[in-house]
Amino acid sequence: MRRREERGATAVELAIIFPAVMLLVMLIVQFAVAAHAHHLAEAAAHEAAGVAKRHDGTGPAGRARAEEFLAGNAATILRDRSIAVQRTPVQVQVTVTGTVMSVVPGLNLSVTKTAAAPVERYVPPRSQP
Repeated sequence: MRRREERGATAVELAIIFPAVMLLVMLIVQFAVAAHAHHLAEAAAHEAAGVAKRHDGTGPAGRARAEEFLAGNAATILRDRSIAVQRTPVQVQVTVTGTVMSVVPGLNLSVTKTAAAPVERYVPPRSQP
């Protein structure tokens, strides 16, 4: 049996604990979304590098592929994104950056992922003596 001066103590305890538990849940969700955004940025960088490294590939073609990938898979998760493709005669490097969708107000996480690959080129076979 509760004493008279303890009435309402449970409601006060719940009012103190509930916001902390909700913040913890929101932080868990935020970091899960951030991990997913990291995977998507990395996949977009690899997709772009795969297109740009082809013998007939170009930097703009790789960038277009990354944009297409992100538009289809990360339209709301990865915001303010930018894609930089650098293609030299021997290597292509793609960097995808963006801001993760915010679940927790005021918490802004960013993502930067880079993929590099050698440019495919035709090397004629050596003649055997």
